[in-house]
Amino acid sequence: MPVPVAVVGMACRFPGADSTGALAELLRSGGSGIGPVPADRRALWGPSPALPPAAGLLDGIDRFDRHPFRISASEAPLLDPQQRLALEMAWHALEDAGLSPAALDGMFAGVYIGAGSSDHAMRMARAGLVAGNPHLPNALQNAAITGRVSYCLGLTGPSLTVDTACSSALTAVTLAGDALRLGHCDMALAGGVSVLLAPEGFSALESSRVLSARGQTRSFDAAADGFVRSEGCGMLVLKRLPDALADGDRIHAVLAGWATGQDGRSNGLSAPSRVAQVQVITRAMQAAGVTRDQIGAIEAQGSGTVLGDLIETRALGDVFAGRSEAPAALGSIKAAIGNLEAAAGIAGLIKTILMVRDGFIPVQPCFTDPSPQVDWDTLPLEVPRATRDWPGPHRVAGVSAFGMSGLNAHVIVAGADGHSAPAADPAGTSALFLLSAASPAALVARAAQLHAALDAPEASLARIAAAVTRRWSGLPLRAGFTARTVDEAKAAARRIAADPPGRPARLMGKIALETAQPLAPATVAQLRRICPDLVDGPQDITRAAPVRVAVPDGTASGDAAASALLALHLAGATLVAQRLAPADPALPALPGYPFDRQRCWYDDWPAAGKG
Repeated sequence: MPVPVAVVGMACRFPGADSTGALAELLRSGGSGIGPVPADRRALWGPSPALPPAAGLLDGIDRFDRHPFRISASEAPLLDPQQRLALEMAWHALEDAGLSPAALDGMFAGVYIGAGSSDHAMRMARAGLVAGNPHLPNALQNAAITGRVSYCLGLTGPSLTVDTACSSALTAVTLAGDALRLGHCDMALAGGVSVLLAPEGFSALESSRVLSARGQTRSFDAAADGFVRSEGCGMLVLKRLPDALADGDRIHAVLAGWATGQDGRSNGLSAPSRVAQVQVITRAMQAAGVTRDQIGAIEAQGSGTVLGDLIETRALGDVFAGRSEAPAALGSIKAAIGNLEAAAGIAGLIKTILMVRDGFIPVQPCFTDPSPQVDWDTLPLEVPRATRDWPGPHRVAGVSAFGMSGLNAHVIVAGADGHSAPAADPAGTSALFLLSAASPAALVARAAQLHAALDAPEASLARIAAAVTRRWSGLPLRAGFTARTVDEAKAAARRIAADPPGRPARLMGKIALETAQPLAPATVAQLRRICPDLVDGPQDITRAAPVRVAVPDGTASGDAAASALLALHLAGATLVAQRLAPADPALPALPGYPFDRQRCWYDDWPAAGKG
């Protein structure tokens, strides 16, 4: 059996849900991220003969924080927002995986992202800004979506953008899984992104009569009349399951198997094929080694069109014919957040990961009367009318995505089922907290995030410190402290928020520590593993004299390493973040980096300067 793939990190920014936690709440409540086109987006789109009745849109799509990614002021306004969203969600997903995105340079990690046509490129062409600027080729082409992520984070594995229409993101996940199994990378970012920046796309789809006139995606409902367009980005961090277990990673879920396949010759290039859908789902189940009775839920394409839903339910009826268990749940996230098109598959996959991890079946929004076109009496699936618990263990689900290109994808998702056990609380008489950011405002927000985490009931000082130090170090504006109690740590977080450092810290070259008392050899060895630039004496100095970093006096012997690491961090030394604290599946979830988003749009470019 091929090695399964573990999901060790994830992040999303979808309509109505700017994090996976917010998405879980939206799903459980049956809420919606769909609404009328807001005034700021209408202004961004410009004059339009008609606006759609509803869409799933993100706030502040014209805003970006370039500083964590070290993108120049002259280039950032020109970047396709799809690149910018992919960068942000990659950063958040890596933090969720227990990594510091600022300290991954040289990592053998792949990047696979599904994306479709670029409204931004069309807008730039109309604005007359497509010639005479050296930044434009990589600012506009879809190939640079993944290339930009790899470049800005220093990742050295394969990097490719996938376009198969609405199956793009799920296909990107399957390609990432294949690459991991083949040894083409040791870790992979996989996801999808879509941004709606021009009304012309709505007009084109309206002529095909696939958009909902009422502004609702009513998958499998008698009143279904098409889908609502939406935008967003979702990202996963993937590892081979044995590697994730060996590394002590928290595992959200396991991708047990997958398959892709083309419709071949059918009634038309964009016409769905019942036979092809049956084949791809069946092959994915075989690859995962699961049967139709083991699957408890299907996250469907759920296009909200009469023909699309009819063909999909008939294909599922063929696959699940003879099922002896209770009907499996049938749903589609499109009813909640719309059709993210190229990113639709990652939205459905993240929803399914949350379901198998947290043990719930969410209510299906916009489902009142079952479609009379579907033979519900013989279909061994049912659409949930209320959120309910999904008892474990051994929760298994399937996720489908079908593209207008004819490319179909299906992934089998299984619960982690106790694959990872928590480590013991980190030892030490005090806890070390290392924070960093790329701007003072972001560092203040980081301190506020830390204070909120420490305020949580039953907060573990040691585990919060380990999570913060592993994930939040490496950027140029730095703060930190050691604390023996939660109250001490909260007071220190408040001090940082009140008076953040305003100047970046960055040390280059060799470093020597100045301490009141000599450090124990074991402590020196530990520090040199974490800070490779640290030298132990004159015999290590081959060229220039080292930069000297003073460690404050009065350090207790048990805290010598923590005090030295704090001094190195504050001075700007490069630290190997993954060695700062041991990996532990029980480390708490923390909020993603608080990007200090400012207006950053191509019409500001002439005034952006050359910084």
